[in-house]
Amino acid sequence: MTYLDSAASSLVPRSVIEAVNEYYEKSGVNIHRGVYKASAWATDIYEATRKEVSDFIDAKNCDIIYTRNATEGLNLVAASLSQVDKELSDFNGYSAWKTGFQSGDVILISESEHHANIVPWMMLQRKFNLEIFYIPVLDNGVLDFQSFLHLKSVLRNKTVKIVSLAHVSNVTGVYHDLSVYEAYAREKGAIFVVDAAQSVCHERISQTGLNADFLVFSAHKMLGPSGIGILCGKKELLTVLPPYQTGGDMIEVVAKDRLTFQTSPQRFEAGTPHIAGVFGLSEAVKILQNFEQSDMEKNEEELTLLLLERLSREKGIKIQGPVYEDVRDKKIKKAGLVSFTLNGVHPHDVGTIFDSKDVAIRVGHHCCQILMKVFQVPATCRASLYMYNDENDIENFFKALHEVKSVFGL
Repeated sequence: MTYLDSAASSLVPRSVIEAVNEYYEKSGVNIHRGVYKASAWATDIYEATRKEVSDFIDAKNCDIIYTRNATEGLNLVAASLSQVDKELSDFNGYSAWKTGFQSGDVILISESEHHANIVPWMMLQRKFNLEIFYIPVLDNGVLDFQSFLHLKSVLRNKTVKIVSLAHVSNVTGVYHDLSVYEAYAREKGAIFVVDAAQSVCHERISQTGLNADFLVFSAHKMLGPSGIGILCGKKELLTVLPPYQTGGDMIEVVAKDRLTFQTSPQRFEAGTPHIAGVFGLSEAVKILQNFEQSDMEKNEEELTLLLLERLSREKGIKIQGPVYEDVRDKKIKKAGLVSFTLNGVHPHDVGTIFDSKDVAIRVGHHCCQILMKVFQVPATCRASLYMYNDENDIENFFKALHEVKSVFGL
């Protein structure tokens, strides 16, 4: 199989599988309160991995919380913030949080967000009668800065509570320059959230550089196992946020007349966690840290340009996102994924014929129905690249594409 669907889930290296197996073969028991060797060994690796992840994303003064995935991380932030009253106002820079959510408060996101970074905020919108404003997206997938300037004027006298944006679009692959939106969040005293699910796998991101209050990603997009993700949050904020779920290790004391919780990060990890997944995540982080980053990025950039250039010469193809010339000339920074449509052919038909040629691509709305509406398409085809792809995969992609054209007489 030619695998071109890494933006959904990357392939898993053998050493990651072996790390998961090692947990079950050498221990397989629960962590933390066990006083015997097998439990202590698993606990040590589980906790040490937090430091590995923190170093990997250059996180300063943050806690690393294990979640099931980036989606749960965003839901955790939304659910915990919904229980806050005025606790966050004790910290400098969060003036919008002198109270908890009030009717008319604003959450700012963009039209290119994954549903995971839309729906949790919509649920809060319904509960508290909030307003959600969307930064528009240009045809090339870039956030519309001029429209954002207009939005700033519209929101001048409103309380903006949250600014939450993806670092990289999972449809267009565009890297968004988040610095201007981070600065706006600081200006408004808001919480700044970054969805790094599509960027952490392609380059060494920096939580410190992004200055995200909360940052989320999933292991399954960065060579790791499924079912394990990360929420990185600033320690000062996490000291006052209430728990997302209850039970298990997040409990400190339960009495008939008293209940207290552990401090962060344990406060946000209820029940028995995905211990084996943490073992796999640890190995995935080690692989990415040891891999020559410049080589990985160069390979991905060259393959992306090759795919874009050849696709731009195909008749009947519409690329959703930046054009080849803008990426080649570095006017737009883009990760290794390309979304496109083929005139007169539904993406599901394209994907089915690709599969008959043993080429795996993703088709559908990619959990971005708002962006599909902006692009005026019901769905797209998406080919996404990673470190293990090569020019043979690009050749196989175009053989499959030409088969589609042959079948439909194009």
